[in-house]
Amino acid sequence: MAGAAVVQVWTLRIDALDEAAVARWLPMLDASERERAARFLFARHRVLFVAAHALLRTALVELADAPPAAWRFVADPHGKPAAWLGPDPAPLSFNLSHTEGMAGVAAIARPGLALGFDLEPLARQVDLAVADRFFCPQEVAWLNSLAEPRRGAGFLRLWTLKESFLKATGKGLTQNLASFWFDPCPPRIHFTPLLAERESDWRFEQRILEGDFVAALGLRLPVEKTVETRWKAVRPTDITNDGFRRG
Repeated sequence: MAGAAVVQVWTLRIDALDEAAVARWLPMLDASERERAARFLFARHRVLFVAAHALLRTALVELADAPPAAWRFVADPHGKPAAWLGPDPAPLSFNLSHTEGMAGVAAIARPGLALGFDLEPLARQVDLAVADRFFCPQEVAWLNSLAEPRRGAGFLRLWTLKESFLKATGKGLTQNLASFWFDPCPPRIHFTPLLAERESDWRFEQRILEGDFVAALGLRLPVEKTVETRWKAVRPTDITNDGFRRG
C-alpha cells in the first residue's frame, strides 16, 4: 500500500510457557526488568512479564538496527515508556500489552505518535455494572442491545477500544471514561466537549485473535489518510537473543 503509514503488531501466546521456557530470554532484559520480574509472587506473572518484555525488545529490532539487549526505556511524566538507543530516543513509537495467556506489541517507525494497544481474554469474567458507572450512554445502549450471552464479549470490545485510546494518550484511567465514546462496528471514536480532540485524527482497529482474545489498536495520525496494519502471530521459538528467527 504505497504511501501508507504502517503499524506492525506482534502477538505471542504464553499460556503454555513456564519459567524454564522463558529463562533463555532473560539475558536480553536489563537489570531493572529482571529485578521487576523477580518481585512477582506467582510464577505465571513472572513468565508473563519476561515473555512480554522479550517480545517487545525483539519486535523493536524490526524497526531499528539494534539487538534486543541494546534498548532502554524512559517513562514520561504519566509513566508511558519511550524506547531509547544509547543517548537518543529511537525513531519509533510503540505500545505493549499483556494479559493472562498473551502478550502483544504495536509499533510504527515514526517517533512521537500517540499509539495504544490493548489485549483481553474473551473468557474474562466482567461486571457489566462497570459500564453503567463509567461508560457513555451510547455505549451502554449498544451493550444492552446485544443478546445477554454476548454482552460479556461486547463489554470487552468496548473496554479494549477505550484502553487503546487511554494508552495512546498516556493518561490511563486518570482520563474520564465518559469524556469519549465508541461506535464499535466498525470502531470509531467520538468526543464530548471535555476533550480537545478531533475524531478525524484517530484510527482504530479491533480483532479477535485465535478465537480467545480481543485486541484493539488506536493511533492519532492527522496527516496521512491511509494506515496499514500488519499483524503477526509469533511462536516462542521465533524469539532469539538476536531478533526474530528467519524462515
